[in-house]
Amino acid sequence: MNFIQAIVLSFYLVALNWIGYAAATDDKVYSFGVLNQQSAQLTAERWNPILRHVSQVSGIRLLLRMAPTVQETDAAMGRGEYDFMFTNHIFQSAYERVGYRVLARAGGELNYGVIIVTPESPAQTLTDLQGQPVAFPSADAFMSYAATQVGLMKAGVAVQAVFAGNQEGAVAQLRARRVVAASLHARLLLDYAQRENFQFRELYATPRYPELAVIAHPRVASRVADKVSAALIGMNTGIEGAEILARSNFPGFEKASNAEYVSVRSVYKAIGK
Repeated sequence: MNFIQAIVLSFYLVALNWIGYAAATDDKVYSFGVLNQQSAQLTAERWNPILRHVSQVSGIRLLLRMAPTVQETDAAMGRGEYDFMFTNHIFQSAYERVGYRVLARAGGELNYGVIIVTPESPAQTLTDLQGQPVAFPSADAFMSYAATQVGLMKAGVAVQAVFAGNQEGAVAQLRARRVVAASLHARLLLDYAQRENFQFRELYATPRYPELAVIAHPRVASRVADKVSAALIGMNTGIEGAEILARSNFPGFEKASNAEYVSVRSVYKAIGK
């Protein structure tokens, strides 16, 4: 992404989120980073209504932030630039020193990563992917890279990794037949398949792991973090909050803690992260 595109992305994310702050009582604006799982447009469409609602309910002003690439978003997180963030990359050993704490996680059942092929693909098992090009969102993704990579390693399969930037990019590589398979986040894949009428066949599924976490930087006061956490979790039961979640096809939020992510840390360590 070039400089002009980066400026446009930043303007797009910010502009869509200014409406609705009248009810917020805290003068400070807190940055809320979101991992680059989807395009900037889809991220803004999903998260701006959520953050506007949380700002109104909690009185804490939140502003959506996302760098142009996964790597840049992670680097900003590593520098402590985000007050809050929705991610699971924080559980890589390189970021432990930053000290973010877990407040909540995406709700619903534990999720998993999948490796998929087109319906007509001759591949039937992971061994059929030996030496073949396979699309991944990024080398830092958990469900769609770290977890599936462990499965490939256990099967003794080495593939040619093609990094596509995000989930939609990985699917696009498969649909264009530039790769023979794609590794994806199961929930986001199902969202995409429903939205785009995409047909696929599942070749492999990982064990289940906790969903992405909402985390807070140590500088954020506990009273502020608690208000944001309560407002996020409360969306599940409030009428307006539930409607926003339903429109964005998002499973809501549940209370969570650092201890729940031991398995995620273990998987990252297994691939040297």
